[in-house]
Amino acid sequence: MALKLMADLVGWMLFINIILLIIGFLKVTLFKKLVKNTMDTLFGDQSDNFYAVIPKALVYYEILIIVFNLVPYLALRIVLYCS
Repeated sequence: MALKLMADLVGWMLFINIILLIIGFLKVTLFKKLVKNTMDTLFGDQSDNFYAVIPKALVYYEILIIVFNLVPYLALRIVLYCS
């Protein structure tokens, strides 16, 4: 029962993080003008530097999701399937 609960918890963590990653990608692609205007208002001259870092941060976030959510989830599911 404890492994099933842990697998469910990690599964929900994975789901929430994927939703947040999708929102981040939508900000950079579909809502680019809105985000750019907001960053110009908030950061002024430094907004171009911040906006250039966003795609790199999203890639790092994706790697962290894979390492800390997807891999443990798959491992727990394999253990539960084999037992």
